[in-house]
Amino acid sequence: MIEDAAFSRLGFGVTGPHAGLGLSRNRTETLIRKAVELGVTLFDTGPAYGRGEAEKRLGHALKSVPRDRVFVTTKAGIHPGKKRDFSPGAVEMSFKDSLSRMGCGHIDLLLLHGPSAAEMDERLIRRLQAFKEHGVLRHIGVCGRGAELDHAIGLDVFDAIMAPVNDGLDDAARNRLRRAREQGLSVIGIEVMAGAATVARLPLTRGDWWYAARRLKQGLTGTRPDGRGQPAPDALHWALESGLADALVCLTTRPGNLETNARLAGLPA
Repeated sequence: MIEDAAFSRLGFGVTGPHAGLGLSRNRTETLIRKAVELGVTLFDTGPAYGRGEAEKRLGHALKSVPRDRVFVTTKAGIHPGKKRDFSPGAVEMSFKDSLSRMGCGHIDLLLLHGPSAAEMDERLIRRLQAFKEHGVLRHIGVCGRGAELDHAIGLDVFDAIMAPVNDGLDDAARNRLRRAREQGLSVIGIEVMAGAATVARLPLTRGDWWYAARRLKQGLTGTRPDGRGQPAPDALHWALESGLADALVCLTTRPGNLETNARLAGLPA
């Protein structure tokens, strides 16, 4: 379990529009610094997001923030270009590249990005534990959705899992999250707003266009998340009160939404 003063209840996801053309670098970095001002100290990103661009933006935005005031999470296993490789050597190279791009000295949590049970082998676990022993990594975990999380929970070597947390989860997914917490793992929720109602507005900003393109793609491919269509603040409130997660990572491109999320999470600004 993660016990760290910088592990805030609400996290900021540096992915999607923050990893490329959806938002300018300056806009992303301004939002990250605004998040810190509002009490958000948990930041999640990954090397596959924009081929490392998201990590660079996060690292640059946090340069002026004392390192012990923030909790930085990144991933390994799905590499730039969406290449999949969980071999110890590939994960080590990815980890070192992430450290270099963010310039943060150490990473608080490294998540294996959707590994199969077979890919979580002893050699890889030993390599991850060696990072911890050398002080460049504090916690290890797994990001996933199903059987891979069941396997990770049973290994008794990980500190955390990252998984969807929203009102559209079935009983199996909810029980998995409860079991992880009962066994001492921290749960970080993602896709909190999946299935929430969207506000009808003309796409005026680059971020708006990114969201519109994503909705169109989901509609064409039949991958739009199920949900009850509640307003986004209600979706976040449900996740906060569900007892399924220790922290929730939300993605936003608007300062107003960021302020609303921080207020709902009860963060000390």
